[in-house]
Amino acid sequence: MKLFFKFVMLGILFPMLSFAALQEDVLYLSEQQESVNGAPFIYYYMDQLNEEDFESVSVPSFSKFTPWNSNSNVNFEYGQGSLWAKVDIQNMDEEVSDWLIEVPYAPLDEIEFYLVKNKKLENHFVTGDHVNFDVRPIEHHNYIFPIKLQARESATIYFRVKTDGIVKLPVFFYKPWNYAEVNSKYEVTYGIILGVLLMLCILSVTTYLPTKDFSYLLYPLPLIAKILFTFSLTGHTFQYLFPSFPKMANMITPLSIALWMLGESLFNLYFLKTRKLSKVAFGMNIVGFIFGIATVFTSIFLSYYAAIKLVTTISIPFSIMSLILGFIAYSKGQRIARYYITAWSFYCIGLFVFVGFATGKLPDNFFTEHALDFGDLFLAPLLFLALSKKYAVYREQKNEAIKQMLEMEAKAKEELEEKVVERTAELQEATVELEERQEELETQAAQLLHKNEEITSQAEELKAVNDQMTETNVELEQINEEIAAQRDMMDEKNKELNIVTKNLQDSINYAKRIQSNILPPLEEFKRLFKDFFVMYQPKSTVSGDFYWVAENKKENKVVLVAADCTGHGVPGAMMSVMGGGFLDKIVNLRGVTSPARIIIEMQQNLTHVLGGDNKDSKDGMDLGIIVWDRKAKKVTFAGAHTPLVFVQNKKIYTVKGERLSLGTEINKMVMKEHSIALNSSTSFYLFSDGYQDQFGGENHRKISSKKLKEMILELSEKPMIEQKEAFNVYFENWKNADSLQPEKQTDDVLLLGVKIEA
Repeated sequence: MKLFFKFVMLGILFPMLSFAALQEDVLYLSEQQESVNGAPFIYYYMDQLNEEDFESVSVPSFSKFTPWNSNSNVNFEYGQGSLWAKVDIQNMDEEVSDWLIEVPYAPLDEIEFYLVKNKKLENHFVTGDHVNFDVRPIEHHNYIFPIKLQARESATIYFRVKTDGIVKLPVFFYKPWNYAEVNSKYEVTYGIILGVLLMLCILSVTTYLPTKDFSYLLYPLPLIAKILFTFSLTGHTFQYLFPSFPKMANMITPLSIALWMLGESLFNLYFLKTRKLSKVAFGMNIVGFIFGIATVFTSIFLSYYAAIKLVTTISIPFSIMSLILGFIAYSKGQRIARYYITAWSFYCIGLFVFVGFATGKLPDNFFTEHALDFGDLFLAPLLFLALSKKYAVYREQKNEAIKQMLEMEAKAKEELEEKVVERTAELQEATVELEERQEELETQAAQLLHKNEEITSQAEELKAVNDQMTETNVELEQINEEIAAQRDMMDEKNKELNIVTKNLQDSINYAKRIQSNILPPLEEFKRLFKDFFVMYQPKSTVSGDFYWVAENKKENKVVLVAADCTGHGVPGAMMSVMGGGFLDKIVNLRGVTSPARIIIEMQQNLTHVLGGDNKDSKDGMDLGIIVWDRKAKKVTFAGAHTPLVFVQNKKIYTVKGERLSLGTEINKMVMKEHSIALNSSTSFYLFSDGYQDQFGGENHRKISSKKLKEMILELSEKPMIEQKEAFNVYFENWKNADSLQPEKQTDDVLLLGVKIEA
């Protein structure tokens, strides 16, 4: 009876849920569901100019979202805008429920996941194949985000997707145990495919040994390139080969297509023997080879967006040319060409279906999405079958050649036996003559040996006298050279020392001019801030501290950075120049204005240059970033070992940065952003540790961060130029408090202050 009641309730509940979902576009989740396709419930907005951020699209007043209204995946052609998508969900169970959200499309440059509950941001993940693999919430070749819903709890999920390739956002909800089953079948399938393709490669190489046919060695080259391409699209190459090198993981996709074309061109050259077929066939083969070489270089040096479009476009005529080469070879009498034609026919069909799917001309389903994989599965075995048939033809030709050789050998043997009889008589006569001649030669040799012994004895006596004279001359020359060398050595060393000293000082002065030119001019501060000061005092000629400011006119934001590099002097200055260059690339070129995102990308750039996987590395950088959003009237802060101090309504506040130093090994980097509303006039201060760590005073102690904050609160009401003067005076008095033994400056000093009106 209970079982009957459950069936009745399910029969009533599920139609009601489906009807509600259609009416309200809310995805209802229940324990009875093992997996759900989220596509019909997605609302999307394509931000072509990359103008929107999460705060703008998540407000109720944002009205640009459009319902997808389709069971197929959200899919667009190549583009460089940002796709925003959201899904409203609700847990229909009376208990806590865990779900996994999978986005099974690996070639996404950037994908951000936001989970909003009760109008508050609950979770935020930033991942994609432009970000190191280890930052993913769950390490998997696809993007998987875990969520936990309380009983009857509702939530909204937002996605921001940006990629230079095909824009695609499939979204599926799984119960964890069900996803484990689905994923294991998926991995086993691809494992079998990989095993079959690798077995074909091994068989081809082993077949080369008896045949010595070079085409057997070339067969694995395009096949391995295809394996790399397939597994780069599924994310396996990023996961297992380049988890810490996103650039290489992205480059491998167009590069593998280019290597495939290059390998296929070489294979066609030796397998079809295009040089002997015809001038047209050989010319087409050379064109394909040039395509491969050109796209290898473009894949390395062009952007991913340009490279993938170029190799995709070129691969279509290349495949057609390969098919035409098969027809030409068949017309010239090559029997094995029919297998080659069949292989390329299947592949071209799969290629055209995949292109239709990618451009939106064909529907998005399992067959169209994997059409290229099906084409590869036909192409590889059929080409190997063609190679095998070629080996069979080779064996027939070899057996025929052996038969002809045996016949020729028998005939030659008969002729040889006749000549042997004739030659034997001639050799017997010649042998008698040679014996007589040998006796004469032996007599002459004995006489020559005696003469040679006499000459050798005389030569040894002359050589001994000559060696003694040579040794005496060498000793005299060495004594003279030593005296001259010691005399000149002192003069040369003095000259070298003077030159090295002058070059070193010139290099340091030149480094100072370079660093001064890189730092933003005060006119830029005057243009962006009405009231500010910059206290910048290097310990040596050049500094390891630096400051940086930029304006994003498009978003109406100002980015201000204070940074402290490892050490001071020339090493610190080199780090500061490198840091300024990275900030130009991240903020000015790429348009990033999120302080947390800027720090994450700085970490990626620094670890790439400094080798962040080296645990013994002491190179690093601390920095604090504030972003003034003029439109939203707020300031956002994020810091790495650097705090933000601000004064608002005569009260002082401190926001601590994350306890990490950029450029060193960080297992899992998490950056928090802090927002400060500009309700009233607010003074912001960013500084390195040089000011507060200065020794001096009556007891030879540090100024300390506590004293620095007291001075900031005391001076905050004054104009910024007067604050700077007060900070300078206190700093100098503190150093020189003991007139008999004044303190030297401990470290580079950087203190920035800006006042922003409400």
